Amino acid sequence: MKRFPFLDQLRGLAVVWMVIFHFTYDLKTLGFIKLDMSHGFWYAFPRVIAFTFLFCVGVSSYFIHKEKVRWDFVKKRSLILGGAALTISLITYIIFPSQWIFLGTLHCIFLGSILVAPLVRFPKISWSLMILIMIAQYALEFDIKWVSSFFNRPSMDFIPIYPWFWAILLGLNLAPYLVRIEMLNHFQLPGLKLLGTHSLKIYLLHQPLIFGVLTLIKTVVN
Repeated sequence: MKRFPFLDQLRGLAVVWMVIFHFTYDLKTLGFIKLDMSHGFWYAFPRVIAFTFLFCVGVSSYFIHKEKVRWDFVKKRSLILGGAALTISLITYIIFPSQWIFLGTLHCIFLGSILVAPLVRFPKISWSLMILIMIAQYALEFDIKWVSSFFNRPSMDFIPIYPWFWAILLGLNLAPYLVRIEMLNHFQLPGLKLLGTHSLKIYLLHQPLIFGVLTLIKTVVN
């Protein structure tokens, strides 16, 4: 499967943003700084990061399944993503039981990667579904009951498949056009590309490392 250089670099940029946000979030959580993250830039920033990761899922799904749906790849990838998502849920439930992650970004990527696969070769359906979700959520303010009520509790990362599946569909629908843009095919930032190709490992490891180091610093200082 041919890789799209721009995709790895866009995913790498999302990794950089993610590390910056979580470093800032941990500084706030541990009391190093005072910061209101309930509105403004720091409210929007993590949602931009989540959107970028999900958009990349859609673009990569186009390249993986454009000839035919590779269910063997979906199965293998789902085992990895599902296991990683479950691990995040268990760890956050133990450490932060009042705001553990039950439907976070990785959970959405796990579900979205499965749901988007059969839509790759049906662009009219994927475009229609994306528009329908966006109208239902953002114009009609329609919430699915199990999202809006059953999970009506705080979480450190809440990115449910509805409505966020639209971001994956957007990536899928725009992929055929992005690949035709010559500049994107020749755009090279090796550092971002490296981060992008190892994004899942960084996603899983960076937060325990950052939080652990800052906790140690706080213990020593106090």
